[in-house]
Amino acid sequence: MIPKGYRLSVSHLFLYISSFVIATQLWSIWRQAAGSYASYSTSDWLFETAVHANVHTLSHEQCDSAFPELYKSLDQAVSRRQGRKVHIQDIEIAEGRCMLRVMIYHGELFVVNSGKPEECYVTNGNERERILGTLAQIDRAISTSATNDPSIPNIEFSLSLDDLPLRSKHKGTFFGYTRKDTREYDNIWMMPNYAYWSWNYTHAPSWNSIRREIEQSEDKTPWHKKDPRVVWRGKIKMAELRKELVRVSEGKKWSDIKPVVINNATDVHTKDVMNLRQFCGYKYTVQTEGTSYSGRLKYLQLCRSALITHPLEWQEFHTHLLRVSGPEINYIEASENFANLEDAMKYYHVHDDEAEEIAKNSYNTFARRYLTPAAVTCYWRRMFWSWASVQGYEPQLYAPDKQGDMVMRATPWTAFAANWPKDPSIIP
Repeated sequence: MIPKGYRLSVSHLFLYISSFVIATQLWSIWRQAAGSYASYSTSDWLFETAVHANVHTLSHEQCDSAFPELYKSLDQAVSRRQGRKVHIQDIEIAEGRCMLRVMIYHGELFVVNSGKPEECYVTNGNERERILGTLAQIDRAISTSATNDPSIPNIEFSLSLDDLPLRSKHKGTFFGYTRKDTREYDNIWMMPNYAYWSWNYTHAPSWNSIRREIEQSEDKTPWHKKDPRVVWRGKIKMAELRKELVRVSEGKKWSDIKPVVINNATDVHTKDVMNLRQFCGYKYTVQTEGTSYSGRLKYLQLCRSALITHPLEWQEFHTHLLRVSGPEINYIEASENFANLEDAMKYYHVHDDEAEEIAKNSYNTFARRYLTPAAVTCYWRRMFWSWASVQGYEPQLYAPDKQGDMVMRATPWTAFAANWPKDPSIIP
């Protein structure tokens, strides 16, 4: 016999049954949602720029599906080692060089040695942008790693902030923004430029913000409304080929190519300075190297314009995707001194449809896929795993001090970023 306090009324029974049905339906809905999330990472998933361009949580499988041709430089870097491991002495850095030594340990980023980058010889006062922009990308790639992927491995490495990486470190193995395709540069692993986070010096407060602004501008300015001339701005003293570019185009109707001087109001060329976004209003843009690689290339590749460049001597992590011929042609190659630029402009003014196709291919390859924030983050994570595959030591976060006490031998990047250039360890 059921005790009186526990007897079920019809109304109570109905309530319990209803609750069970509702709970079952909610569970079903949740499982469907979970299923749709799971399908997000299966082999039939497709990258859609409008949806995924700024998604940083893509799994390894999704990264491979979305950006299958992105990792060539990393595969080559591993292959060049021919099974040889990187040793701890290979990543040592010297004080006063344009370098950082960092560590990823149990999913957290640390700065092991920051040298004295504020005393570097090439950073022109933007060493803070270079340091924080690079470290912030690394941290984002770590913190957004997909939960269904293996954990980010513990790794320790050094990186150069220098436009001429071998000026910072001649021997050893390290990350750099650029390299040449010669044996002398075999031990440099290419990483994304700091400006994929921010380059405020060029009025690009974030990579995604300038991408978005240019995309909106492109939607309003179809090909037939663009200025039919070729455009370029830059400091000509940085390279002889820039002087040649200005010389061969001077006074030509097809040209809006001018040298500029920045931050000098008394110079006549200051008035010709252009915002990065303005270049996309032209059908043709010109890329030129300077001290080494040019930071402008990635911005020009955000435009639906036909890029013209001389044969590039300096590589970046994405430049292997440039195509000079075939159905995927995405740029026009000029001679080293731009002597054939006028002939090229005459040809493409007659064959405007070919120029438009080049512009479209470039836009779809770079702006819409391989230079999206998602792609940059995927590249960083692949870099971590590639480096781990050749790392011949186990990173140690703690080491004994003079008294024998175990102390951290690195600074969490959060403290470093909040206080740099001061040493966080001496801040009261």
